[in-house]
Amino acid sequence: MITTVTTVTTMANVAMAYGFGILATLVLIGLLIAKELSGAAAASSGSSRELSFAASLDKVLNVAVMPLLIVFAAIVVDKVTKILR
Repeated sequence: MITTVTTVTTMANVAMAYGFGILATLVLIGLLIAKELSGAAAASSGSSRELSFAASLDKVLNVAVMPLLIVFAAIVVDKVTKILR
């Protein structure tokens, strides 16, 4: 009985971690797209004197992108180590 409960709990945790990995990857892709678009808009505006909305958005998105890149790298390392075992 205890073995069955432990196995089911472990499988649920693995499935939840897999789902979070997919979610983090999709959020990272979306943020990188938004960062590229805002960076391109800031570069094409040409006003270097004042900080436009696109330029400030480009800087703010770094706050969200950097931790997600670390999470993505951890996911990749985890997957590679599982394959190499």
